[in-house]
Amino acid sequence: MKVNKLKKVLSAILVGTLSLSLLAGCGGNSNETEKDESGATVIKFGIHVANPAEQEPVTNSIVEAFNKANEGKYKVEFEAADTETHSKNMKLKAEDGTLPQIFWIEGSEASEYSEAGVLMDLTEFLNENADIKEALGGMEEAFKDDNGQYGLPYQCNVQGIFYNKEIFKQAGVEYPTDDTTYEEFIEMIQKLKKSGVTPLAIGSKNSSFAMWEFNEFLARYGWEGNIGNILDGKDKFNNKELLACFEKLQGLKDAQAFPENMATIEYFDAKQLFDEGKAAMFGTGQWDCAEFDENLGDKIGFWWGPKFSDTQAEQNIVMKVPSAPIGVSAAVADDEELKEGVYEFLKFYYGEEAAKLSYEGSIFPATNYEGVAASDSQYAMNAMLDALSNGWASPQAAPDLTVPSATQEALYDGIFGVLQGTYEPAEALDKIDTAAENSK
Repeated sequence: MKVNKLKKVLSAILVGTLSLSLLAGCGGNSNETEKDESGATVIKFGIHVANPAEQEPVTNSIVEAFNKANEGKYKVEFEAADTETHSKNMKLKAEDGTLPQIFWIEGSEASEYSEAGVLMDLTEFLNENADIKEALGGMEEAFKDDNGQYGLPYQCNVQGIFYNKEIFKQAGVEYPTDDTTYEEFIEMIQKLKKSGVTPLAIGSKNSSFAMWEFNEFLARYGWEGNIGNILDGKDKFNNKELLACFEKLQGLKDAQAFPENMATIEYFDAKQLFDEGKAAMFGTGQWDCAEFDENLGDKIGFWWGPKFSDTQAEQNIVMKVPSAPIGVSAAVADDEELKEGVYEFLKFYYGEEAAKLSYEGSIFPATNYEGVAASDSQYAMNAMLDALSNGWASPQAAPDLTVPSATQEALYDGIFGVLQGTYEPAEALDKIDTAAENSK
């Protein structure tokens, strides 16, 4: 189901009682052309990390390459802040008409900006750059609604479960495959647990960073086909399919798949267990590939997760989805010089050179260009590429990014409440239904 059919509401933010839906028409003159000392047109890029060079090195490299190639003509400058602060800042800037020309948008909030009319329609850009549209391969469809193409994917996210081949061998457990069932997964967990390692490292203190493998669970229980009816009020989250899914999550808890201190450790603590060979599996995405190459090398494997037999939903699903989008301030459309510069940057960002820089940094770009791939020494990324070679389809968007932000938080709370034993499956789903109802 397309994101543009989803009904979304504004999340609570620390900006008083004003909502983005009241901001349509706000634009001000903040996007008038600014020049640097060399005479280059300055393009502001609002990014969701405080230090792009360290925290988003691929994006930083792309920006540096663009600036070098366009010295004296265009210059992209970051407006950087941590994710939470960035999200608040962008809403404040939308409110007073000072949005940066380009900015990263939290996935669950993206359509709210579109509905408020503060984003530029990028349909014209794609029509003028057919090669980029082809390279995106439909990934842009996740960010379209009645207002047009309100955003483009920042990157491509490939999500699933990495595993340590050496630990599996030592425990006498066969590697998981595309056909591994949930029941076989439970047996695998029990054998790994008996061998003295943590089967699946998870730190749920920051649950949104521990969600990756469970998007696949939701997808294989028919999420994409059902979420529209749920959000339209024709069905409930507490339905037969999702109840069976949450019961499988409870089964992982019962099998003692996770660290005993899962509730008090963070994503990064859980990843360290995996890096140090103390955990057999870890759910994440391609953003950790470079780290795994350094710590695990050719011992790394990658898997989509188990298949389920108690549902009629499609099981041959991979999770290669667009990440949260970047949008362009609607005010850019009113300044031809600025618009030209923004278009030039987008052409570069979604072009072949940037795709090569992405692969070099072990990040999947949103685009696909022939001959652009990982090197032989990028073991983790190649493990993902091997997994993708099955040719299976992917949802248009990750399940957790297809619901309003308040419902998203309830989804995270429900999943990890079941994994920790705080909620029974039906109770968790009822809480998600309550959050969804209250957000209408």
